Amino acid sequence: MTRHALLIALVFAASCKKQSPKGDLPPATDWQSGKAPAAASPQGSADPHAGMPDPHGSADPHAGMPDPHGNADPHAGMPDPHGNADPHAGMAGSPHGTAPQQTTPKALDKLADGRLALGPFSVVAPASWTAKPVTSSMRAADFQLPGKPDAEAELVVYYFGGEGAGSIDDNVNRWLDQFEQPGGKSSRDVAKIEKTKFGGQDATYISVTGRYATQGMPGGTGPVDKADQELLAAIVGSPQGPYYFKLVGAKATVDADAKAFRDMLASLKVR
Repeated sequence: MTRHALLIALVFAASCKKQSPKGDLPPATDWQSGKAPAAASPQGSADPHAGMPDPHGSADPHAGMPDPHGNADPHAGMPDPHGNADPHAGMAGSPHGTAPQQTTPKALDKLADGRLALGPFSVVAPASWTAKPVTSSMRAADFQLPGKPDAEAELVVYYFGGEGAGSIDDNVNRWLDQFEQPGGKSSRDVAKIEKTKFGGQDATYISVTGRYATQGMPGGTGPVDKADQELLAAIVGSPQGPYYFKLVGAKATVDADAKAFRDMLASLKVR
């Protein structure tokens, strides 16, 4: 080969090498699957943070997550596991610790047969009891019992929707925890708890006496602390979920109308 021919061959080889630099094609596993190659880093290596949110501002990695410090409470809507916020205290209040929805004052409707409409039930209330219009969406009915001043008693009927406000035991324990016994005895040990039926529906009937002490709730009255009180209560199932009947007040007043309360529950009928 002449010197001229050798020079031409060297120039041709250099030209071919320049047109096909190493790395023009993506790895075989990428192009065979149709994936585009990753963009090269200015430093020649893949950015390990590519596709990750900016930790310093624009794309918040915590977006959509509850604020653990307060503004968006991750436990909102959950019942208080410690029983402090009692959904059945004789006050306006939610079982979930939020203020109840206020409604226009509403009395129970009277049916053609003279009975009162109570959700899916009809019922006969004692004639001596005074029906009070309810203003909370969680109260189905409210009755004031006749009693002397400072010896009042009241029946409130609560309804929290088809799922209720926890299990039967949860609610019984909340009620009993509001009563204190002499010598620190447990109210559960002295209470009477009966499984029965009212209106053809499964029911639990509870009675206990003692010192009645509750905490205040948002939107309701303040704390209650009264001696010589009595609770008569019932949780009654229905086709639309449980109804909670809570009669509480001075023992003498509640005792005087204990039979009337039981007769009222016995009068329940599903409409």
